[in-house]
Amino acid sequence: MSILPHSRVANPPHAPPDPAAVAVHALQPDQYLTDGTNLYRSLGAIAGGMGQMIGLENCRSLDVIIVPIGEVRPGELRAVTPRES
Repeated sequence: MSILPHSRVANPPHAPPDPAAVAVHALQPDQYLTDGTNLYRSLGAIAGGMGQMIGLENCRSLDVIIVPIGEVRPGELRAVTPRES
């Protein structure tokens, strides 16, 4: 089951994402991630009774989802770096 329904992953052909780097990026608050369709802002890691979770805010709808970190599969999300203007 995907945590990001109806999503597709669009990875740049020249730089496949490093799953470990994406996981570290996602755990840091105010970092941006994409599944190729949606843009998410990481709210950071949350430790609780259900184990370590991560909060992700959908930048379009502003919906927040909380998911176990173990359910974020490698390649499902990739880090997004803002471009300098």
